[in-house]
Amino acid sequence: MNKQSLKRKKNVRLAVANEQLEGLKVSKASLKIADNYIAGKASVKQAAEKIRARYGVL
Repeated sequence: MNKQSLKRKKNVRLAVANEQLEGLKVSKASLKIADNYIAGKASVKQAAEKIRARYGVL
């Protein structure tokens, strides 16, 4: 895993931990979107747009 992917993975872990601290659970679909972001298959903007669209928050 390259530096960019490691940084993305760390950021996703922090975001998931934050959700858990708030008492929320991150869906499998959202984690799949995050995995694509970590792998470099999607930008942060694309990942955020997909997650917002999934929940109807545009």
